Amino acid sequence: MYREEKESLKFDSGEEIKPSTECTYLGTKIDQTGDSTTEIKHSFNQTRKAINALNYIWWHKDITKNRKLYIFHTIIIV
Repeated sequence: MYREEKESLKFDSGEEIKPSTECTYLGTKIDQTGDSTTEIKHSFNQTRKAINALNYIWWHKDITKNRKLYIFHTIIIV
């Protein structure tokens, strides 16, 4: 059940915390619905960026095969 109006939390010290619709906690995106769709989309985007960066290396002609294997073992195997 969600309230229509979001209220700020006010403390005796005068500090105020404003409401948020989403946050990142320990690397996981959390939204107000508790649905994991936001986290899944975020994870896909991170994976896509990593694959694009690796594809640049795999297809680059000036990088030797040994260097590519070293990068592969460093990133993928470890």
